[in-house]
Amino acid sequence: MDGEEAQVRPEDVLVLIQHPFGDTWPTLAEWMECGPGPRKGLRPVAARSRLTGEELPLTVIPLPYRNDEESRAAIQRGEAADPWAGHPSPLGRPDE
Repeated sequence: MDGEEAQVRPEDVLVLIQHPFGDTWPTLAEWMECGPGPRKGLRPVAARSRLTGEELPLTVIPLPYRNDEESRAAIQRGEAADPWAGHPSPLGRPDE
């Protein structure tokens, strides 16, 4: 290998989202598409391979999609684009 990390397909990564109504493991692709919706504080807290079940570091999630303090700060500083800006919530109401 040339020192570069292998690219991980978002469809092959599951992310743990801890929600007040129960934990869920959507694919990273689903999380990247929908994000936290109206619950702005939701964020991935763990990741694993959908293919092997192996635990993965949260760094497999691109920074803007981590929705943690670091990613929100990078978005606020203009270093990363807000991936869900203007994205309608799953309830059909615009995010406020």
